Amino acid sequence: MQGVNVSVLNVMWSGGAAFVSVHKVHRQVLQMGTPGETVETLLLQSGDAAPLADLGRVTALGLSSARIKGAGLLGALQRVRDRRRLAKRLMQQPPRVVLIDGIGVAAFILPLLAALTATRAVVMFHGSKRLKAAHIALLRRFPADRLDLVAVSATLAAELEGQVGLKVLSGRVAIEPVAFRSSLMAREAAQRALGIPPGAGQTIGAVGRLVPEKGFSRLVTAAAGWLLNNPEDRLVIVGEGGERQQLTALAEKLGVLRQVHLTGHHAEAPRLYSAFDLICIPSEQEGLGLVLPEAVIAGVPVLANDLAVFREQLNGAAGLLPCATEAWRDALNTVLKEDLAALADVQCAGLDADGVWARFGAFYQDLLAR
Repeated sequence: MQGVNVSVLNVMWSGGAAFVSVHKVHRQVLQMGTPGETVETLLLQSGDAAPLADLGRVTALGLSSARIKGAGLLGALQRVRDRRRLAKRLMQQPPRVVLIDGIGVAAFILPLLAALTATRAVVMFHGSKRLKAAHIALLRRFPADRLDLVAVSATLAAELEGQVGLKVLSGRVAIEPVAFRSSLMAREAAQRALGIPPGAGQTIGAVGRLVPEKGFSRLVTAAAGWLLNNPEDRLVIVGEGGERQQLTALAEKLGVLRQVHLTGHHAEAPRLYSAFDLICIPSEQEGLGLVLPEAVIAGVPVLANDLAVFREQLNGAAGLLPCATEAWRDALNTVLKEDLAALADVQCAGLDADGVWARFGAFYQDLLAR
């Protein structure tokens, strides 16, 4: 921020593979700002923030989680010093708008903005979370005429409004469909990029962090019967996380280790949907989830848990299932025998990607221009 008048300051928790999706969302939002305005991204921690790098400077403070949260006596003392230094920088060059990534970042930076009477704060919520009483009080204390709370889906907005007692705007995240489709790799190239062995069988795909709430153990279990009966088919899970060993052990126990591929994180995962015949999203909770709209725009049919946020996106289209292993097993055994292209067409119509993108642009252009 030093030496440059920043119009829009984008403050985020951290960088790296685990934060790529939220970086992409903030990138899309920031691109809707007024042309010519200067943007800077501030990471409280550190790491790569490649999706944001070409929008403006990216600065990392390199703070630990304890310092950001003020945990313990040392963390509390460090937090006071860190916020004092940041407050001084903000006072010297007050931004017009500060876009804030979630309540954890808001707890750190929002109190510093109260004195900047010409600065608006926009707090974006990306996922479902039970807010602490202190966080709710923080939001209620901030001057209401300079604060917007925005959720990435109408489902999440309604949930948060019930918690905080303040208006939460629904700024449903969207993907520009024409550019997204043009970025897709051809099927063979996408499969090579994922390291998938060539074969004539079908490829069931899943994308996300390997953590319990993504439900990948349920997916492996549900898919095992189909894979055993169709030895040319495979299940490919793109992502990394703490459940890698458990998923590998589960696949081995079920006798499908040869057909289950854990590819790890891929920076270009959104370009690789052509590798798949079907995408599965067994998540137990999502704030929005970009995998579903990305897959549908790419023309790949989706099976997903019947979450409110997925019903919102698909507008009642087929492909949503009860959160139960038996339901997933039955659906896979049925859908993989049927016309997958027909399901993809129904879901494409339900998603209405062009309409959603137009509404996204209008909403965030207005939000950032206020």
